[in-house]
Amino acid sequence: MKSIFKFGWTLLFTLAISMLSPAQTPKDLVAGVGPLTNSLAAVSGFSVINLISGNTLFPASGKQTFLNVGFTQGDKADVTMVLYTTRRNNTVIENVTPVTFGGISSGVILFGSACGVTPSTVHPCVIQLDPLPFKLVPTNDYYFVTHFTTNSVNAPVDIASALNSRTTIVGGLDRNDDTALVAGDVIPSTLVTGTTAFLVGVTIQ
Repeated sequence: MKSIFKFGWTLLFTLAISMLSPAQTPKDLVAGVGPLTNSLAAVSGFSVINLISGNTLFPASGKQTFLNVGFTQGDKADVTMVLYTTRRNNTVIENVTPVTFGGISSGVILFGSACGVTPSTVHPCVIQLDPLPFKLVPTNDYYFVTHFTTNSVNAPVDIASALNSRTTIVGGLDRNDDTALVAGDVIPSTLVTGTTAFLVGVTIQ
């Protein structure tokens, strides 16, 4: 794999949502990625896999749970996004949940209008995906998998990552489409042994 890491100024990850009351303010469910200092390029054709371990969830309360992802280049991406649920410390899939942005789970998502600025390593675009249909619980593990289709749409897309991150999210890349697994399949543990990329936060509000 030819990965290109682009370095920029340290940018503290903050997800600001205007006009929210204190009761609606997002709260972290896991330790966030922290300074988004890098970007990972050449993700076209890869699946980005991130493990949210149940034993790392904070005891935060709220009505809806959100996954937050980061881009550092582009304004659209051709993706398929799913969330696999397993028992904690287990890799056998029990449930498969489509993850959507603007109601789209598989296809071209237009994230540029949600950014406010042109995404870059210095100014990453962090977007909140649609709310999950359930709350995350400590007795389960969750694998968020995004496959970037091999095509011209994804050629210019870069995704956010962080150097020396202290997040509890564990990530990895695989040169296969890993979004077609079903209940009963096993997620290869070798796929999530490195630093998270793309998924930069998990919040509840």
